[in-house]
Order: sequence, then structure tokens, then C-alpha cells
Amino acid sequence: MAVTLKDIARECGVSYSTVSKALKDSPLVTEATKRKIKEKAEQMNYIPNNSARSLVSNRSNTIGLIWPAVDRVAITTLASQINQALKKEGYFMVVSIEDPITAAQKFLELRFDGVIVFDEGEHTTLPTKITKNIPVVAYGVERELDYPIINVNHDLAMKQAIDALIHKGYHQVDYFGDLHTNDIRQIVKKDTFIRHCKQRRITYRMVDSGGLSEESASRAMKSFLANHDLNGGVVCGSYDITMGLLHHVEDTKQTPMIFSYDHIDQFNSIDTPIHSVGVPSHFIAQKLVDVLVDTIETNKVNRSVIQLKPQINYR
Repeated sequence: MAVTLKDIARECGVSYSTVSKALKDSPLVTEATKRKIKEKAEQMNYIPNNSARSLVSNRSNTIGLIWPAVDRVAITTLASQINQALKKEGYFMVVSIEDPITAAQKFLELRFDGVIVFDEGEHTTLPTKITKNIPVVAYGVERELDYPIINVNHDLAMKQAIDALIHKGYHQVDYFGDLHTNDIRQIVKKDTFIRHCKQRRITYRMVDSGGLSEESASRAMKSFLANHDLNGGVVCGSYDITMGLLHHVEDTKQTPMIFSYDHIDQFNSIDTPIHSVGVPSHFIAQKLVDVLVDTIETNKVNRSVIQLKPQINYR
């Protein structure tokens, strides 16, 4: 059976209250008594019952992250940075790859303090019956929700990449990305690419990556290069898609100038110079955590859209 505070109190010859205070480092207990109680708790393999504690404090110090995929480096990087930012605030993070509504409902039932969700459009919108009972913040594109959303302006990032290529003298460009998707973030990228190329009067092609993973992008690029050459300027929809392209750079007549969405540090270790565009991932992570923690502590629902500005990192 699990060791309880009463068991430790009995072994130490002190009250239940003293044990509770000692394990919380209360100044009301002497250092000698704290040390004795903590050593005994360690010997007895005591594990704190955080569920019971949360019933009293109404806080679990746990945040749920609803994660869209486990096979993409950019998403994994952002999730890790969110975890680090939450740890600094004293929170423990639990990840779920269930569908968003199922995951959020379970987080609510487990009395988590808040939820971070990767928003991909209407199919990932959390219902009011959930959001009115637990603080939520989303990462996605600008749209009206019952909870705050961090908009990293994917459209502006695409415009920045295209304008940079034009400035470098490229007037024939390719977009390599997921063209058949219901993820609103990917839709914004490809639609903006097409629209901005038309506005800037440059020639463009849309090359389907067949998905968002490196493996699918590699297969798609191999198939494309069997019958076509890449243009001199290329914009990739994500880090993983870019990595799929790089498997076949040697098969091209010349190394193209590549701008890739996802502003993550992993680009620094790639031999081929890749210019990245977007909001730095560590900044996204910190903003998500700041907004969620503020919502938890103030108990005020903020339905605003928080705008973040992308930037180009030339390499």
C-alpha cells in the first residue's frame, strides 16, 4: 500500500500537521525536524498524492499540451521549449496526441490548470463547455475563438521570403509544401505564396510535398526531379519539408537559394545554407506560456489575438 503522511508521522513521533509542513519546507518547522522527516519519507518511498492536494488547493500545477504530431522536428522543438518555459513557472507538462476535444476533456477531468492547443482550423476548435471551465491558449492563425490565440503571421513570413528572393534576383520560384491539407496554417502559407507571387508578377510553381514529414517530402521531391528542374529560388513550407528536399540537392543542376518556414536552431547545423523565416520558436513558446499563466492567475478569459512578427534569419 502507498505510504501516507500519517505513516511518516507515526514513524517520526510527530503530528500529521508537522509532517505536512516539513515536506512543504514551512518555516514553522525546525531544520532538524525537517531533515528527519524528509529522510524518513525517502526511506519509506513516500510519493506525494498530488491529486488529493489539488482538491484542496484547486491547483494541480499541471498543463496539458495537445500535440498534432510526433514525427516533425519543428513541432517537437516547439513542444520542448514550451515545456522548459512551463518548468520555469513551476508547472509540469503532459502531452497528448489524441484529437483535441478528447484530450482537452481528459485534461479538464484530471483538474489540470490549463491547456495549450495547436490550432489547425475548425476541426480543432475546443467547445465552450470545455473552455469555460479550464484556461486555454492556442497557437495558430488569426480567427475568432472563445480563448486567446497566438498568431505568428504565416502570411507575412511567406511575403518576406518571396520579397527576399526577388531582391536577390530570382523571378522564377517554387513553393514546396503540403498542398492538400485541412491544416489552416499550411493553407495560409500556400495561398499567400500564390497571391503574393501574382502581385509581384513573378513566375511560380507549386510542388506538393505529400505531407509534412521529411520522409514524404523526400519521396515527393525525388519524383518531381525525375521530370523537372527546380527553379533558382525555393520556399519550403517547414523545416521537415526542407530536410526532405536536401536529400536530393545533389540531383539538381545548381543548388537553389532556399528559404524555409520554421525559425529553429537546427538550421545552424546544416551544411547547405538555408535561410529560415518565421517567429523564433523559443519566442512563440514563451508567449504561449506567458498568456496561459496570466489567464490562470487572473482567472480572466482573454479572447484576443496576440500578434507576433516573423523575421528572416540569413545563413
